[in-house]
Amino acid sequence: MVELKHFSHEKHPLILTQVEHCEAEESNCYGCQKPIFSEPAYTCKECNIFLHKKCAELPIAITHPLHPEHPLKLHSKPPYRQVEDKRCFCDACKQEWKSFVYHCFLCQFDLDILCAFPDERLDHLGHEHPLTLLQRLALFTCDACGTKGEEQSYICVACPLWIHRSCALLPRIDHRKGHDHPLSLAYCLPIEYRRYEIPCDVCFRKIQLQNWVYYCGPCRYFVHLKCMTRERFVPRDKHILQLKDDERKDLVQLPDNNFAEVIRLVLEKQQGMEILKFPNIMKVSCCGHPFTILDIQNYPHSKNYEEITCNRCTESINSWCCKCTQCNYFVHPTCAQLPVELQHPSHHEHKLKLAFLSYIWGKRKCQACNTDCNGYFFWCGKCPYYCFDVKCALLPSTIAHKAHEHPLIQIYRGDNNKCNSCGKFVGSPLFACEPCRFYLDYECALLPETIYHRWDKHRLLLSFPPFSDRPDEFYCEICEEEVHPRRWHYHCRECDQSFHPRCIPRLGESRNCSFGRIHLADIRPSQVDW
Repeated sequence: MVELKHFSHEKHPLILTQVEHCEAEESNCYGCQKPIFSEPAYTCKECNIFLHKKCAELPIAITHPLHPEHPLKLHSKPPYRQVEDKRCFCDACKQEWKSFVYHCFLCQFDLDILCAFPDERLDHLGHEHPLTLLQRLALFTCDACGTKGEEQSYICVACPLWIHRSCALLPRIDHRKGHDHPLSLAYCLPIEYRRYEIPCDVCFRKIQLQNWVYYCGPCRYFVHLKCMTRERFVPRDKHILQLKDDERKDLVQLPDNNFAEVIRLVLEKQQGMEILKFPNIMKVSCCGHPFTILDIQNYPHSKNYEEITCNRCTESINSWCCKCTQCNYFVHPTCAQLPVELQHPSHHEHKLKLAFLSYIWGKRKCQACNTDCNGYFFWCGKCPYYCFDVKCALLPSTIAHKAHEHPLIQIYRGDNNKCNSCGKFVGSPLFACEPCRFYLDYECALLPETIYHRWDKHRLLLSFPPFSDRPDEFYCEICEEEVHPRRWHYHCRECDQSFHPRCIPRLGESRNCSFGRIHLADIRPSQVDW
């Protein structure tokens, strides 16, 4: 039995034993923090610690080519008192380190033991030729991670490959906090994703085709090498940071299938209106006829699975509504109480007036979502082309969406950013979390959470990345095109069917249109005829 009194563990002597991997599967070497496989190692059974034989026999002091001015002394922990958890950054690989380290007190130079005795020749799976270690630090752009820095590096003498030593030693399988599945290291963007513009799920910047990347195929989850140890960005907007929990709960939560309820919340909390469960007026102003209160579930057409839509907001009616007694006109009780005027944050010069088109087949393009609308809208009489449909006009300046962890702020400038839902360039206005580079146009923000389609007997759920438990590729059942791995789509888990939102008829060009209504010519409150 060989005993060793080591400076890093003075309580008990360390015993040299043949350690089986199962004995140390929950413990790593406390010198280099690497796993101990079936090999000789020094152990302390009382303290349940393990130390590689080669780590235990490291020299106490060395002179290293990366710091030839002074000798470096070995320490069991980084010798910095001001650091509570005793960590430092290695001056060779720039990585955080908390175990055995060589240190120079005069220069505050640190070198972890892996960088102190690196392999001078490396056979790497990501390259066909052996790699040679450079003995000095150099400033260069790494061909693996794509970042520029002064680090220890490996080069290929046969071809122009130059990578950080820290990148060369990355594990092929790694885990990242916040993602349930292990991530695989790819030495370039996998070929099945090269036709798409894939962003990193941590920093949201584009992943270059030639750079190495960690990814999870089933979830379409991609991370830059340098982002594996980084936290996701946090919004620095003071308004967001100052939101209290109760204020966050008061935000409009999207997506939603009952937008009439969203309208009610906005009118009550932001416009200060009192919205009655049923309006106390006896006429619907659009057609001038008396109306009745109707439960749409008992309406004959609803039993034939025909969709009944509100003639003001053009959204589906699922419960009680107001129906004209003489014409085919339905309206949500909330929409029957819309204000006559509205001050919109994007148009401070004038108030917007509630209006509608006087002719049956007329349509008007909403400036926010850029879709045609034949329902009610808010427009500026002095700026006649400044027009918002009811839903876009009543969306508040800050919303919450399930597709993003931070609140989204309404902004009124276009920077040629792409919508994270559909991939189209976003104009103005839009919703954004700028620190996260997350942008959402009005059309996608208003997509319903679930929807029916005649090709599927189940409700289709709006899905956004990262996806999980899905095949690597799936196709839209209508257009038969492959669905972009980063774009939103509707999916049925039971039938394993996917649909582009644009391919579903109700969500295509007619999503803001209501069909089958009857109008008279002399209409109030405001009649617009273009």
